[in-house]
Amino acid sequence: MHRFPQTFKAICHPVRQKILNLISIKKELAVNDLVKELGLAQATISHHVSILKKAKVINVKKSGTQSLCSICCLTLTKCCQDLHKFIGCCKK
Repeated sequence: MHRFPQTFKAICHPVRQKILNLISIKKELAVNDLVKELGLAQATISHHVSILKKAKVINVKKSGTQSLCSICCLTLTKCCQDLHKFIGCCKK
């Protein structure tokens, strides 16, 4: 079964796109830093981070009292490969 619908659903929200953009620039970013950068409530950011984590678009690891987020390149690469297979654009 293809996972790309779940992945695209997770990344289609504008706030989650901003989160991914910030993480991609910094490579790793604490949830607290996302709150500061985006000016949204901590609960709102945590909600969106949870959705991205559940879809395996980001990895979240604890470092002391902070939760550090990074992009899960493997998931995004696999998603793109599955999409290409699904629509058949890579067939010879």
